[in-house]
Amino acid sequence: MLAADVTGQVSRGLDQRRWLSKKPVIDKIIIEGNTVFPDSKIKNGLYSRESNIFRAINKDRRRRVQRETMMKDTSEVKFLYLSSGYLGVQIKESFEPLPDDSNALVKIYINEGRQFYYGNINLKGENALSGRWEFRQIINRFKKGNPVDPFSLKQALYDIKSVHANNGYPYAYVEYKIDTSLDNDYADVTFDVQSDSLVHFGNTRITGVKNFDTSLVWREMTFQKGDLYRRKDIIESQKRLLNTGHYITLQLKNVVYDSNTAYNRLNPDFILGLDEKPPHYVSIKTGAAQDSVKDLIWNFSASWGKRNFLRSRQIEFTARTTFEVFTEWRLMEHSYRVRLTEPWFLGLRMPLTLTGQYEPGVRSLIQDYRIQTWSVSATTTRTIKEKLQFLTGFQYEAVNIYGVSKAAEEQTRQEQGISIRRKLHLSVTRDARADIFVPKSGSLTQLGFEYIGGFLGGDDSFFLLEGSWSRYQRFWPGWISATRIKSGFVHPFGKSASVPVNDRYYIGGANTIRGFSEKDLGPKSELGTPTGADIILIFNQEFRYPIISKFWGSIFTDIGNGYRNRADIKFNNLAVSYGLGIQFLSPAGPIRLDYARRVKVKGINSGYKFHFTILYAF
Repeated sequence: MLAADVTGQVSRGLDQRRWLSKKPVIDKIIIEGNTVFPDSKIKNGLYSRESNIFRAINKDRRRRVQRETMMKDTSEVKFLYLSSGYLGVQIKESFEPLPDDSNALVKIYINEGRQFYYGNINLKGENALSGRWEFRQIINRFKKGNPVDPFSLKQALYDIKSVHANNGYPYAYVEYKIDTSLDNDYADVTFDVQSDSLVHFGNTRITGVKNFDTSLVWREMTFQKGDLYRRKDIIESQKRLLNTGHYITLQLKNVVYDSNTAYNRLNPDFILGLDEKPPHYVSIKTGAAQDSVKDLIWNFSASWGKRNFLRSRQIEFTARTTFEVFTEWRLMEHSYRVRLTEPWFLGLRMPLTLTGQYEPGVRSLIQDYRIQTWSVSATTTRTIKEKLQFLTGFQYEAVNIYGVSKAAEEQTRQEQGISIRRKLHLSVTRDARADIFVPKSGSLTQLGFEYIGGFLGGDDSFFLLEGSWSRYQRFWPGWISATRIKSGFVHPFGKSASVPVNDRYYIGGANTIRGFSEKDLGPKSELGTPTGADIILIFNQEFRYPIISKFWGSIFTDIGNGYRNRADIKFNNLAVSYGLGIQFLSPAGPIRLDYARRVKVKGINSGYKFHFTILYAF
């Protein structure tokens, strides 16, 4: 009998393995033993998913039992309990075939155990950096009476090591212990820190250099022999080298020849291996586009560049042409550009880009003149601590019209809307977003100033001031609150009585005030044509939330308007709209469809508008 029972158990085990190898569909998930968290919360965190028609259509692999299903399920449930202080939680998962269709029933049994709370947090050991504010910040994360979270403790352990590694102690030993032996549910946590010895950088050897001078590499390095060892200097050096655009990949690794030799250990050498890009490059771009007047047009551009021009500078020549096709085969315009970049302007890591562009103009069958334009510009950028960027520049433009008399030249300029533009500009950006496409935390601040004309010359004189601030934060589990405040002011001076129509603000549409057509909000002519605003005020509030898979939804309110002067600004003429949206998070960014309704206010009728576009409004 005993032999028969063993044989039966082995047979059933083989049958179940064969059944599981077919990846059966999960019909039902049953949770047992849980008293702290409801079934719905546990199921939301599982890798397993109960099958339904939507998951079947999307071919969601999680609706079937996979090789990794059990491991991922138990890991997710353990994370939920451990991060809430249940340090002794035990999880058992099983898969059972259902009768008739042989689909799977998933059973998860949970032995929750005791919940522990933080007691005293202690820091001991030979800590050479004790008393630093970084350690106080780390320790203060753990408030007495909060549930013990071992994952947060591991992060704190890593952060303590990082503080040491960034201050000359890369060999620091850090460990923590949780004391659960007390009679109550409080657990003391002790961090044991051993700083070890102070370390300085040794020699650095560069390999893989063929096309670019090694002095350019040293210029980007933030440490040299004898400097105090800091891990952040290594990371910053790697980022700066990649940002030069000279290298495809690079590897900076520590080389300790003999760990028993104190000098090598405390003065580690490094090898920097570089994989360079070719010094010359060629790029060709072409494509069709729709023109509102010419129907189908075709663009073609070709560029040639050299990355090591005059040692470290980059130069690029570009030719661009546009043709009208099918309706009438002819050349519409062509232009030529040269761009020179100096990566270290005035001895600072502040790239300066000089650009010259020339457009000879094209004669056509309907005009007997040719418009020639040329421009030069200079732009420099300074980045401080990655998040803060300053950009300033200058642009000078000239236009010549050939084929008409001097008397007729001014009339031609007006008919064609030609305006010579010369300007100085400055912008400041602070980008603290974790993700630029789908921001879930952080903020974005932008300030801009432009000075056009005046002592620079040109046809118009005016200045522009603009600012915006966006904030992203968690509003509810899974929900993101996105807020934006934006304003702009443009004003003429000197010989200009007004700001040119093309340089005014035009708002309304998918990215400003939804519920209106593009550029349809603000001052208008007697015929109802938008004439542009000199002042804009915009406020946007949006709540974004996940729906299923890569689909998100949103609820939003947009408030704002455009005005010709400050006297027109009143609360009762601010446009107000509200609505709903749905987004698909594609690799290129969110593709969104918004439905917005306008609220009737002074001078604005109620109504609605759909908007379909890519990327979030802000």
